Amino acid sequence: MNNTVIDFSVLSLLPAIAESIEQLKKENEELKYHLQPQKYDLSKRADVRKFLGISDSTIAKYMREQIFKEGYHFFREIKGSKSIIIFVSGAIEEFKKSKER
Repeated sequence: MNNTVIDFSVLSLLPAIAESIEQLKKENEELKYHLQPQKYDLSKRADVRKFLGISDSTIAKYMREQIFKEGYHFFREIKGSKSIIIFVSGAIEEFKKSKER
């Protein structure tokens, strides 16, 4: 005759384990989202803003204070009576890397 003792008290741990699993799933999804390569057109102001995580006013300040240097970080193109700013993607990526250090 086999006398096996089963401890059912461990069943009370199941809700905590399930909650931990759900939390890990959420964290995993969040990490997946952040690790996905974002596609940015770094020649455009809106994408530069998103890529660097800064506001339009910060971009304007960087340009005004020559943190973004004309001819290196951006160029002005005249179209009719408008001045269009075109950013240089390599220079913007380099700027971000230098800010992360």
